[in-house]
Amino acid sequence: MNFLFDTTIDVSRRQFYVLAMGSCIGNLAGFLGNALIFGWGGTTIFCGICMLLMFAGSFVGIKMGQIRYASYFMIAVLSLVEFPVLYYIYQAGTIVYMVLAIVGIAIFIPTGNAIRFAGVVIVADVAAVILAYMKPVENEKLSKEAVLQSTLCSLLIVLLCVFLISILLQIQREKQQEEVKELNEQLKEAANRDALTGIYNRRYLNEYLGQLIMEEKQEFDAVLIDLDFFKHMNDTYGHGFGDILLVEFARLLTKYVKDKGIAVRFGGEEFMLILRGMTTDEIRKMLEYIRREYKEFTKHEKNNECSFSSGVQHYTEGIAVTVLYRLADEKLYVAKERGRNQDVFEIG
Repeated sequence: MNFLFDTTIDVSRRQFYVLAMGSCIGNLAGFLGNALIFGWGGTTIFCGICMLLMFAGSFVGIKMGQIRYASYFMIAVLSLVEFPVLYYIYQAGTIVYMVLAIVGIAIFIPTGNAIRFAGVVIVADVAAVILAYMKPVENEKLSKEAVLQSTLCSLLIVLLCVFLISILLQIQREKQQEEVKELNEQLKEAANRDALTGIYNRRYLNEYLGQLIMEEKQEFDAVLIDLDFFKHMNDTYGHGFGDILLVEFARLLTKYVKDKGIAVRFGGEEFMLILRGMTTDEIRKMLEYIRREYKEFTKHEKNNECSFSSGVQHYTEGIAVTVLYRLADEKLYVAKERGRNQDVFEIG
């Protein structure tokens, strides 16, 4: 049954599967019901032929890929041949088939063609009703039991088909909505991540800080980090190695930040950490651990110990985000002025 709901399959093909299943099951039920109630006369043979045509149309659509032509063919047989003929012969309860045909046209035929197709079918149905009234088929008078059985059989078949088609299409729609929702979440997540390093970007940082300030109103620390002499490393070893440095440094930030806050690529070789519930000593130790591993990595890769500088700004209620950035940047500038490879918590 997965082929009915697999969203990697074209939607028109999945809808055709529903049409094929509904029409084949409905015609099979009608053929068997007609045989049980009225025997193996001409009408039952007619129903059998229509059933075979449904199977043939389904085969053409599914196996040969001619979904559009198969859909038109199957619905045309049902709405212009089988259902009007059955009404003309039996009248009474079989009129519900005509309603089923209109429902099928509305669901499985493209809107523009569906309107024209429905117009033709309505004319054919009205003609069948008038003809049955003016020149009814001279059959042996059916017993009340046979009429009741025929009406119930027709009603049950139509109810079964309408329910089956509706529930399958509903499941398909819900599945599609789930896929769209998941895709939207993935796109949103991708929009919040830096393409190279995979950590959060500045767009997400602004949203995160806005929510943190407005909703939680708690204190935190912003750490603005700049990789020392990154341009020199880029020029010396190439941009490919520069990218490797950025990715590795982002990995180290993620490793140590964990659930204490978030790591963000602020721009170029600048990064920012938002740390919650940490003391100054804890932040200092974290930065030293990151610095040590970063030096070990560059020493191992290029026999060159690289470092970084940072400015740490504590947030208190009332500071605007732009001011927070500026204050952290001022401390980072001081760290560079003092010779880099250090963290500045206070100026002065």
